[in-house]
Amino acid sequence: MRVLLGIVVAGSCLLLTACAGKSGMVEEFGRSTKAYNRMLRWQEIESAGMTYLTAERRETFLAQAAILKKQGLSITDFRIIFSRCLPEKRKGDVVAEFDYILMPSNTLKTISYHQEWSYQEKGGSWQLDTMLPPFE
Repeated sequence: MRVLLGIVVAGSCLLLTACAGKSGMVEEFGRSTKAYNRMLRWQEIESAGMTYLTAERRETFLAQAAILKKQGLSITDFRIIFSRCLPEKRKGDVVAEFDYILMPSNTLKTISYHQEWSYQEKGGSWQLDTMLPPFE
């Protein structure tokens, strides 16, 4: 009986630990995606790239950011339309809308930006797998 009780307790502990880990991943996903999009909104595109892209993607992202800066991109607002975290697959998706102006125009435009995210075990963080959308 004691052995059975010990197995049940150990199994419960493992299950709770697994659930807590998934819950933490989901919370971190929400924090990361909101922070990334907020950084874009406040014209901190380079910092967003350095923080949320893997080294392999960073150079391309930063080149895109430099072009957008040169074009006079000004993001005025953003909304997260859809967000899904799949901790068991270590993947997540976000669809955000950005309102922006490209200088010298004063026309407010809106673009939808689909973001694919993956969880990096090594650093214990979420990283963006997609590049910036074509702000035109």
